[in-house]
Amino acid sequence: LTVIRGLQAAIKQIEVDDRVELDDAQVLAVIEKQIKQRKESIKAFLGASRDDLASKEQAELEILSQFLPEAMTEEELDSIIAQTISAQEATSMKDMGKVMNSLRPLIAGRADPSQVSAKIKAKLS
Repeated sequence: LTVIRGLQAAIKQIEVDDRVELDDAQVLAVIEKQIKQRKESIKAFLGASRDDLASKEQAELEILSQFLPEAMTEEELDSIIAQTISAQEATSMKDMGKVMNSLRPLIAGRADPSQVSAKIKAKLS
């Protein structure tokens, strides 16, 4: 209940600050941001030998993950990356920004952007 209330508060805060109503893609971005915060907290707590707090954050992360769409498989992700690279006619690392920007809406909530970035780097180098 606390996690869901925190998520609702984060969404409402953005809506009030920007005076807009968030659409589904923007809500997914908020959820992804919350998940990223939990992952960073887990890493910090484990580094400080605070397993109790890390397990609490892990439980919250699992709850938040339930609100994301089904994750892409490695094959789907590789296929979409290859298609986007060829569509953008990307040939070097200079084109990485173009590729990443066109992939962002396709992977929203379904793949970790840092993982996608690493795969693009591997294909372009």
